[in-house]
Amino acid sequence: MHHVTILEQAAVDHPRSTSRGVSRLLRFEYGDNPLYTRLVQTSLTRWQQLEHIAQRTLYTPTGVLMLGNESDPFIQASHRVLREQGLPSTRLSELQCQQRFPQFSTADCDMFLYNAQGGILHASTILRILRDLVLDLGGEICEASHVKHIEYGNAHQPLRLMLQSGEEHRADRVVLAVGPWIHHVLGSMDLPVHITRQYLLYFANLPLASFGVQAFPAFLASELYGFPLHATPTGNGQSLFKAASHKFGMVIEPEENALIEELLITQVRKKLYDLLPALRHAQLDHVDACMYDVSDDEGFILDTLPEDSRVVFATGLSGHGFKFGLVLGEILSSLVQGTEPPVSLETFRLARFAGRGSYASKQSDVA
Repeated sequence: MHHVTILEQAAVDHPRSTSRGVSRLLRFEYGDNPLYTRLVQTSLTRWQQLEHIAQRTLYTPTGVLMLGNESDPFIQASHRVLREQGLPSTRLSELQCQQRFPQFSTADCDMFLYNAQGGILHASTILRILRDLVLDLGGEICEASHVKHIEYGNAHQPLRLMLQSGEEHRADRVVLAVGPWIHHVLGSMDLPVHITRQYLLYFANLPLASFGVQAFPAFLASELYGFPLHATPTGNGQSLFKAASHKFGMVIEPEENALIEELLITQVRKKLYDLLPALRHAQLDHVDACMYDVSDDEGFILDTLPEDSRVVFATGLSGHGFKFGLVLGEILSSLVQGTEPPVSLETFRLARFAGRGSYASKQSDVA
């Protein structure tokens, strides 16, 4: 019989957590990386199973429209991999795209892909349901429990977790999934992960008939991505249009105040206006700041500590990890219990960075 305790530094779904918010994009397009595409397929199955258990809507299919150029190897490879995996990636002509989704300006694009299976994961709802399930299954959640240090390395002694409050917890196994605070807990490892500040833009006063779920898809266009109108906690009861740039922002410390970089917001707005002209007449309701923990190759790092295999950690989710949440949980559970993981772990091991140089900021094109 295992007793599971979750230590949350603030509260479940707190404003600075990287998994909070009303929406996350579930998309299958990962260029020439079929592993992540297959993991998305598995993840969608897991989310649907959780929906059945919770009897709540956790995922809304909206379709995903990808706009790009023939010369871009990412969009070309995404189409090929999805077709090879039997997923519904449909190539549209420019005329078909204009007729079906007239909201977009297609002037700068010559390749258009539509995948009907993509959509919106309702992130905050999911977090709260998972919290309730943990409690129902006998787990314990300790909020306001900020772990500052872990003592490990002595196999004859339990692991010791020191909290900011001065309290101490002991454990036989530990899973670290602390997002941008990874260096605060494992700073001595010099992990190949940097923390970046990102911004989410929310627009009001757009017509539901043109930008609602029934008429408008989630989309990917270079580094831009966005969602149809959907309810947000700060929308005063109205549905808002959410869009952002996945281009990695300024490297920060997670405890820094979330300053809004007005020049950067203006640049993102200009790109969005060029892509979606109707946004010029919409109201920018508010801007949220969030954080990414970005690995050097933008892939996940899922492993045990070299000095103590009792400590499992997940980092480098690089702004695209939420959609894999349940599968990541299975992988981490297999590492904790020493059981067969649902996928090979070699791709995710820390050892892949051995011999590489220091972190070089890279600009990714897709959320």
